Amino acid sequence: MAKPEEKPDTEVSAEPVPAMSKKVKLLILLLIVLLGLSLAAAGTLTLLLIKQRAAASGDDTVAAHGGATAQPASHPPVVVTPGAPPVFVTLDPFVVNLAPGEGERYLQTIIVLRLADAKFDPILKQYLPEVQHRINLLLSSKLPSELVTPQGREQLARELTDEINRVLGYPPATGQQPTGPVQAVLFRSFIIQ
Repeated sequence: MAKPEEKPDTEVSAEPVPAMSKKVKLLILLLIVLLGLSLAAAGTLTLLLIKQRAAASGDDTVAAHGGATAQPASHPPVVVTPGAPPVFVTLDPFVVNLAPGEGERYLQTIIVLRLADAKFDPILKQYLPEVQHRINLLLSSKLPSELVTPQGREQLARELTDEINRVLGYPPATGQQPTGPVQAVLFRSFIIQ
């Protein structure tokens, strides 16, 4: 005798689940878009507030753009006291390949900086890696023929003075007198080979 078929405890309904209407789908999509826009607006507002607070406190590191270094917030005034003893800072020797336009030549030099005041020595030391980098770039861009005359070396000294003062956050010289803390670049040795 055959057993009657047993029905499972749960019955499956044969009725189809009603599909969501187009209006409900559109409403959900609209809510998702609005949520995304409000999150983007909140993020932008937060970023602007952070930048505004950083600018108000004088902190330029938050708003710094790529590759730039933060300059001193306020530049100490450059005042040269005529009776005060000079302040000299000797940099490490530089050895660079000169521009290749006239053959393979190199320059070995020792540079001494004359500062307007001893208070600028710590500022210079703070920016020393960038100062050395800029000096290397400027020296290696010169042709040997530009540097063999005394006038060429004086021109290089003026360019180096302006470049170092620019790194320290001061404008280049407008006349003969530098406007920054570096008053002169002196060459203790200058060898081209």
